Amino acid sequence: MGSLIQGRRTIAVVISVMAALSLTGALLYFHAQEPRPPKAAIIDQLSSSKLTDSSRYVNQTFIAAAKALLHTRFTEVDYYSDNATVDSYKSLPSMGYKLIVWRAHSAIDESGYVAISTSENNGSKDYNQYSNGELTLCKILGDPKMYFAITPKFITEVMSGRFEDTVIILMSCNGLESYHAKTAEALVEKGARALISWDGWIETYNNDGATALLLDYLINENDTIEQAVRKIPMQPSALGPSQMHFFPTGSEASDYRIPNYVKKTVANPTGVDVARRLRKASIERHDGTDYEFEVNVAKSLNASSASKRSKTTGYEETPP
Repeated sequence: MGSLIQGRRTIAVVISVMAALSLTGALLYFHAQEPRPPKAAIIDQLSSSKLTDSSRYVNQTFIAAAKALLHTRFTEVDYYSDNATVDSYKSLPSMGYKLIVWRAHSAIDESGYVAISTSENNGSKDYNQYSNGELTLCKILGDPKMYFAITPKFITEVMSGRFEDTVIILMSCNGLESYHAKTAEALVEKGARALISWDGWIETYNNDGATALLLDYLINENDTIEQAVRKIPMQPSALGPSQMHFFPTGSEASDYRIPNYVKKTVANPTGVDVARRLRKASIERHDGTDYEFEVNVAKSLNASSASKRSKTTGYEETPP
């Protein structure tokens, strides 16, 4: 009789354990199925300590202002710099980002695309698995190293997952230059709602200032993409002027506003103050020699490190 009771107790314990495990598994399953909260990201490859001094452009004031503005719409803002790696780029579509500010070097390729640089030089790691045009090397003038850079083929065939209504601000030269549009097309094919970038060469301090204004218009002013982009003035460079554009040009992109994913908006006064000072800068250029806007932006953002770039060599980026 005692053995029978003991057996029943054992069975009861086993059933209880199994029920607890089942409940735990169910809770874990449903937790895994919960949608991730929408996030934003800043990819700051230009500030990476893995770059040499000749190609590194740190602007923490811009980054702080951008983070503050993004936090008014997103609870989470991820930051990449030294970790702006091939593997990080691979996972971007699956990370739940709705807005990506991509501050990176790039290089144009004769086959019609812009290669977006990582922070990894070609002596740091082997990527033999990408031997069919997924990666290339980005050479930055004055930098003895060459850096792995992603191609349209990497975007369409290697990147995991898909972007969902993601707006990408590609702070890179020639991101929307008409003869090198394959990268923009690949990002949209991968699910991006819109890509915002330049149609030519852009100086770093001009780029930072214009992008801070763009974020101010998109977030503080709640402008549509088209409204915000149209407010950004043409920027001069030693290699010719550059204008900001967006792609694709249809209404789904042009009329899009960045949603507010935060229930209660709490603006960071530091970031908003920088954006407002930027907005007050003169954006009316009377002729090609009037640099008042760029000077004011550089002062507002304390972009002394960016001012080291040579005025005679432009953005100092060459094809891979």
